[in-house]
Order: sequence, then structure tokens, then C-alpha cells
Amino acid sequence: MKEKRARTAAEIAARKRRIGTVAALAFPVVFAVCTSLIAVLCFRWGFSLGSLGVKIAHFAVGGISAVFACLGWIVFVAALNSSRHNAFLYDRKTKTEIPVEELTWDRIEERLTGMFAYYFTNSRRLSAMPEVLHPLFPPLYLLQFKEAPDADVDRLLKNKEMIDSTVRALSELDLDDDGRQLLYQFGAYEGDPVPFRAFVASAEPRIKEKITEYVKTHIEEFV
Repeated sequence: MKEKRARTAAEIAARKRRIGTVAALAFPVVFAVCTSLIAVLCFRWGFSLGSLGVKIAHFAVGGISAVFACLGWIVFVAALNSSRHNAFLYDRKTKTEIPVEELTWDRIEERLTGMFAYYFTNSRRLSAMPEVLHPLFPPLYLLQFKEAPDADVDRLLKNKEMIDSTVRALSELDLDDDGRQLLYQFGAYEGDPVPFRAFVASAEPRIKEKITEYVKTHIEEFV
């Protein structure tokens, strides 16, 4: 039920965002079309009317309308080119956004992996990483240790800072029990990676479910 409510809220937010985007793009189009029409009519009437003063007035209004029409089209093109797509819903092949309910774990994992690869390139990008992503990296990173080499497991379980950040991230995903279990694995570790791998394997379905739920709940923030 909770996931259904979160999905519904995410769908409503995504729908509102799409409506807002369409409205933002529609305004300059309507403005440009109207001013273009005024310019055409003014120039047409200006040539057909006999009075010089009236001709000048029509040509002046037509020229101003033409300028505003150009500005309207420029704003539209700029808005169209600068429109940002949802990182999880946008399909590059169809150039459309999929419904939230079609968002799968495989798609989420693929997009998150790409995002983190980008932000962890250097410290400047890392400092600019959106806050909404912060709780997702440590749990996603933790899943890699289900089949990680012994040396990698050893380094992780000797890194108190990483363990603590992962526990906090798990807590933000409502996985407090798994956070406590991770702390237990950290305290009980004596060089044997098997119990830790077993813990990661058992926690994997819950972590995937919670990350998916989190992404859907915050879907409007991933643009």
C-alpha cells in the first residue's frame, strides 16, 4: 500500500511537471504566432491603404510585431533546447518518457551507475552531486560486495567511515535492521569474508526494493 501511494504521488508529480513543461513551451509559441499574424496583417494593410500616415503607422506596428515575433520564436527554441529530461524515465530511443510504473530495477541500476561514474570523476563534480542521490550510493556500492574479492571486502570492513555512511544511508531508506547487521559484521570481522557476503546476499532484495521505492517517490527531482 505504501509503495502504491508513493507511486501514485510520483505519477502525479511527473504529470504536473510535464504539464508545466508544455505550458512553458506553449506560451512563447502562442505569442510568436499572434505577433507574426499581426505583422503580416499590418504589412498587408499598409500596402493596400492610400493614406501615407496610415501606411507609416501600419508599417511601424508591423515592424514592431515582427521583432516581437522573432523574439518569441527565439525564446521557444531556447526553451526547447534547454528542456531537461527525467534521468530515469526518459527513453533515448523513443525520445519520450516512460510511465513511472514501467520503471524497473535494471533501468534504475543502469542510470544510477552512470550518474555515480560521472560525479565520482573528480572532486568538483562530486561536490555538485544533487542531495537526492546521497542516500543511494552507499547501498548500491554495498551490493557490489556480494561477489567482491576478499581483498576488497577486507578494505571495506576496515573502513569505519564508509561503514558509518552506509549505515546512515540504509537508515534513510528505512533499512535500519540491515544497518545494525552491517555494524555487527564490521565488529565481528576477523578476516573471513563469507559471513559478510552472505549478509549482502540476504539484504540485496530489500535494498533493491527500497532504492526503487525511493527513486519513484522522488522521481520529479531527477531532472
